[in-house]
Amino acid sequence: MAFSERTRWMGASPIHGWAGLDAEQRVHSCLALIADGITASPDELLGLDERAIQQVEDDQPVRLAEAYRCFLAGAGNGAGRFLQGSDVFHPRIIGVRGIAQELLDEQGLSLADDDRVILMHQGYQFDFLRGEGADPEVWSCSEGEVPERRYARFTDWLRANAEEQTNAWARLAPLYGKV
Repeated sequence: MAFSERTRWMGASPIHGWAGLDAEQRVHSCLALIADGITASPDELLGLDERAIQQVEDDQPVRLAEAYRCFLAGAGNGAGRFLQGSDVFHPRIIGVRGIAQELLDEQGLSLADDDRVILMHQGYQFDFLRGEGADPEVWSCSEGEVPERRYARFTDWLRANAEEQTNAWARLAPLYGKV
C-alpha cells in the first residue's frame, strides 16, 4: 500500500510529515494514532521494560531492529483492541518463530538466519522482519504460500495496521456501545 508523503488523516489523528520523521518518531506517531480512545486509550499502551525486550530478542536469531524495539518499549505488552487475535504482544510473541518455521517446513522452505517473526495470526499467517538496519522490510506468509515482501519498512507496516485498525474500530465501536 502506498502512502502519501503529505499529511494524511488516519482515523482521528493525522501523522504529519511522515517522510521527514526518523524511525523512532514514526513509531511514536503510530502509537499516538492507536491511542485514539477507541482502539486503545493512552493507558492501554503497555510498553515492555528492557528485560522483557531482551526476552523477545533472545527468542529471535539476531538483534531486533531499533524501530521494532521502540514499538515493544511503547506497546509490546498490549495496546487495547489493536491487533486483537494475533500473537504480537509479550509474552505470546515468544516462540512464534518456531511455529512460523513449522509452517514453512511443510513446503520445504525456511526462514533466513536473520529473519525475525513479529506477528502470528491464528497459527496460519505470520509477518517477519527481513534485512538489516533500524527499520527493515516486513514480509508476510500464509500457510501454503511463499513469503512475500509487503512493506519496505517496519514503520510502514505499523502505520498500515494502525490506519486499518483505528478506522475499523471507529466504525465498529458505536455498534457495540464502546465509545
